[in-house]
Amino acid sequence: MDSPDDAERLRPASQPIHRVAALRDVRIRVSDGLELSANLWLPEPLADGSGPQVFPAILEMIPYRKDDWRAASDQSRGEWLAARGYALCRLDIRGTGSSPGIALDEYTPRETQDGYDAVEWLAAQSWCNGKVGMWGISYGGFTSIQVALLHPPHLAAIVPMMATDDRYTDDVHYLGGCATVSELSQYAVSMVGMNAMPPRPEFRGAAWADEWRDRLEQTPIWLFEWLRQQHDGPYWRQGSLAPDYGRLTTPTFLIGGWMDEYVDAALRMLERCTSAPRKALIGNWVHDLPDDAYPGPNVDWYHEMVRFFDHWLKDDDNGVMDEPGLIAFRHDWAEPEPFPIAWPGAWLAETVWPPADLGERVLHLGPGQVPLAGVLSETAPAEQAIERFRHRATIGTRAGLSWGAGGQPNGVARDLRPDDALGPVFTSAPLDADLDVVGVGSVVLAWASPVPVATAVVRLQDVAPDGTPFQVSAGILNLTHRTSHETPEPLEPGALTQVRINLRATAHRFAAGHRIRLSVASSMWPVVWPSPCPAEYELHLGGPTASRLTLPILPAWHAGAPVPAFKTTPAGLREIGSYRGDPPAWQVIEDVTDGTVTVVTSEFGETTLPDGRTTLYSGERLEMTARDDDPAHARMHNEVVYRLREEGSEILIEANGTIRTTETDFHMNVGLRVSLDGGPFFERGWLETIPRRLV
Repeated sequence: MDSPDDAERLRPASQPIHRVAALRDVRIRVSDGLELSANLWLPEPLADGSGPQVFPAILEMIPYRKDDWRAASDQSRGEWLAARGYALCRLDIRGTGSSPGIALDEYTPRETQDGYDAVEWLAAQSWCNGKVGMWGISYGGFTSIQVALLHPPHLAAIVPMMATDDRYTDDVHYLGGCATVSELSQYAVSMVGMNAMPPRPEFRGAAWADEWRDRLEQTPIWLFEWLRQQHDGPYWRQGSLAPDYGRLTTPTFLIGGWMDEYVDAALRMLERCTSAPRKALIGNWVHDLPDDAYPGPNVDWYHEMVRFFDHWLKDDDNGVMDEPGLIAFRHDWAEPEPFPIAWPGAWLAETVWPPADLGERVLHLGPGQVPLAGVLSETAPAEQAIERFRHRATIGTRAGLSWGAGGQPNGVARDLRPDDALGPVFTSAPLDADLDVVGVGSVVLAWASPVPVATAVVRLQDVAPDGTPFQVSAGILNLTHRTSHETPEPLEPGALTQVRINLRATAHRFAAGHRIRLSVASSMWPVVWPSPCPAEYELHLGGPTASRLTLPILPAWHAGAPVPAFKTTPAGLREIGSYRGDPPAWQVIEDVTDGTVTVVTSEFGETTLPDGRTTLYSGERLEMTARDDDPAHARMHNEVVYRLREEGSEILIEANGTIRTTETDFHMNVGLRVSLDGGPFFERGWLETIPRRLV
């Protein structure tokens, strides 16, 4: 691999040669007549008349408020891209920010059509060369994929970062058929507050207050519909590329992170979207921008994105599509800590995914010398055995707070040994040689349950010679979904059932002398709601339905493609505005008398907007409680605040949400209070009870 210092010379991208013009509240008329609000940063032609007179555009459309919450980062990014000959359009989706309308849900057909219309509007502008790209992280990555499926004639390329092809299996709502807790509830209640923020008064005119009140009265609570849709089906197929991958034909650059919940989608799309020119970059990163996300190493993703757009939007024959289809970081064992700066390892590159010589290593789960401490071996146990373990609703707090980690307080797994002491654990002998696991592993369990609803959680670990484990990957499955997410079926109490749980994709080297460990549990708190019934489960080992772990292995003789030189120095965006945050909190509280385990998180801070005067204070606090003796009754409570102060005026949004579970239902209570300049402006509460359907 070449030196990072050589990256710009060996793999150049557009340079900052243009002056920039910023346009606020540009109205983009969409096909139903609504005029959505966008901010534009436009490159200006060079004064000497040389160079291009028209430029490609890049569209980002998200609900995260371009005029305050995202104002500083939007401006930094817009100026940076425009200086390099790209017009950036930041569009507030309908019913959010300064765009009129009502946000009825995320990723609606109407919203996606708005994206199509915005692409074509941009292409038709006099300053545009007729080619438009889309970019976005998370929500914006989703919309990039979804708009591409409508095939706008002038959409030339997309860069979805940390996004998914399947809204049911890989978004924040459900994991393996289990309803999520920390991610679903956190995001849903946060969006109640953000959706309640007003459009910018000077952009909406005299009817500003009336339009804001209409938004408050008509915007539904997205969470309620998400929990009604507990099984896969038409609701989740809307906005999902899967299973018809041939629909995507737009050139696509996928960026993902092993510690992000959407990383499986990057590998799936790379393998299955054969109708689209495509490539992928995957690092260790959590759900954040790769130039700053932990764990490192970090790369200048702006440089990589611009190179991709240079080729597809500027017709620059820069060789970007001749580079390997997959470039990913393979991590090694690291000391477990919640917010690691970087993990050791090495970059690898593959011309295609999966490589032709990708093999498998099968390790069988067998009994050990003492109960719940078994072995992993390449031969199945000679005799059948049974490990019995209790359903513990509160297990999982040593792992990450959510399925995909993010900024503090949302960290990755710590030392898992306190959790592992409470359930079956299977450990191999020390390895004779290094073992490279790359891709999606799986676990087959022969499971017997006395109750019809149960959850299986498996965690793959790398155990160092001193016994310290590093979590490599994990998998979750609601066992009623063992054959289908569309039509789950209850377990037959007492019957032996074979179930397969996929692990999240990874790239990891188990070093010689290290051991492979697999732990099995029945819950991951507070990632998913516990299955509701107390139980003692049986895990059957050996015999015709042998429990086993299958790992995707790159053989020792595998020769990948050369890894291109990465630019690892900062992209050099201008620092705009400022942020002052309160210390974040991530607490795990055990109440011995009450028998509960409560996870509490909080994150609050104030941003000074680019004008230097306006401030936005925002944050949220979560409290999530479960108990082993009564898994049906768990609780999540979330409090969210947004306070916008500008020119002597103050807008205060306070949202709260509580979800309580019983054996049969989700009981939800959501409240919203809005104040304007210290006086009440709007207040409402919502109550909803939704039956649990094998969840």
